[in-house]
Amino acid sequence: MNTTSNRWSSNLLFLIIAIGTEAGIANVWKFSYLAGANGGGLFVALYFIALIVVAIPALMAEMLIGRHGGKSAIGTLNVLVARDGIAPFWKIFGIMATVAVFLILSYYCVVCGWMVNYFVFGLKGGFKGIDAAGSAAAYRDMLADPKGMLFYSGVILAVTAAVVALGVNKGIERVSGVLTPTRLVILVCLLVYSVCFADIGAALRFLFTIDWSRLTPAVVVTAVGQAFFSLGIGVGVMLTMGAYMKPEYSIPRAVFTVAFAQGLVALVAGLSIFPLVFTYGLAPTQGPGLIFVTLPVAFGQMPYGQVFGTALFLTLSFAAITATTVIFETVVSVLQEYTGLSRRLVAYGGAVLIWLAGIVTVLSFNRWSAVYPLRLFGISSSKTPFELLDYLTSNIMMPAGGLMVALIAGWALSREATSRELGLGSGFAYNAWRALVRYVVPLAIVIIFLSVR
Repeated sequence: MNTTSNRWSSNLLFLIIAIGTEAGIANVWKFSYLAGANGGGLFVALYFIALIVVAIPALMAEMLIGRHGGKSAIGTLNVLVARDGIAPFWKIFGIMATVAVFLILSYYCVVCGWMVNYFVFGLKGGFKGIDAAGSAAAYRDMLADPKGMLFYSGVILAVTAAVVALGVNKGIERVSGVLTPTRLVILVCLLVYSVCFADIGAALRFLFTIDWSRLTPAVVVTAVGQAFFSLGIGVGVMLTMGAYMKPEYSIPRAVFTVAFAQGLVALVAGLSIFPLVFTYGLAPTQGPGLIFVTLPVAFGQMPYGQVFGTALFLTLSFAAITATTVIFETVVSVLQEYTGLSRRLVAYGGAVLIWLAGIVTVLSFNRWSAVYPLRLFGISSSKTPFELLDYLTSNIMMPAGGLMVALIAGWALSREATSRELGLGSGFAYNAWRALVRYVVPLAIVIIFLSVR
């Protein structure tokens, strides 16, 4: 990979791409249902505290590692070992991060395909007059159709590969520069709709009234976990974005801007969705089915619900593409760096491999829904192949990667190197970051890791 040619062309475009990546499906879909299931305003308050204390310092750490090395996830760690003298052991982070991103993309693109599927469903008039039974049936039918899911995940990957094949400036920057503002405008329009036609007061009370009686260790861990993982820390994505940053860009300013923006997007999404949930007597605690099963019932009853539902899934489809292109770039940068093959060949070839790996996830929802691989090894487990993949990446590889990021930036790299990359000098701001990334972030990650065992 030629690091001089792979640079963000402007700080503004870099920020737009970073916001588009971070404020993805997790901030529209997962944040909403987690807030619904974990106390509303209490969860929101804990989430923003965790952003400041845990997620932002960790994100700064990963981005400074990337810019300091200037290469792919694997190449950057090789540079730090050879040039900065950190222990060779840390090379394992680059390898693990690349494997984790590949595995995550294999099932993330399937889930992103659901968004496109439901957008098409809306275009065909599927939300018109739909009731609870019809909504549940539509969701079951989608999961029972492996060919359909493979088709839509293929659409996501084909678009992703086409964008990444064009390069950082002609591909990722141009597409994200259009899709990110467009989907944010759509989301604001959906918010205006909810203000005009739904119970916005109930949503405001739900999201901003803190009920301390709901405070439990589980809610705290869930909020911290969402803040940490919604920024995609620990799998080399933000390391790669950092590697493409010009030296004059401020990492702290960029990180605070991105974190604030993705938190704001999460709130706007919640304020767009929960008014409908309360207006039509639906339950805000429906979990992952909130978007796919619960909300379509509201679409079937409310004025212009067909338009609203279709626009929501168009927004989610745009969110999918802006995220998958940058995530996939993490894989492509490694393959291009170590194979010497053309970007186009690596992009399309890698997409095919990820699509084939996604077959495991697709079949886990239908033909392999009763297949529990760990039982073959005498382990009592009811996890399907997809659930095992999700558990491996989300509960083991990402926390381990996040912990390594904190340890590399906080302990392995010199104080001079990290201070220079952050541009914070040697005063209170830098010392506060260093203390957080050395002690607080690792402790938080260990607690999250132990809680999900």
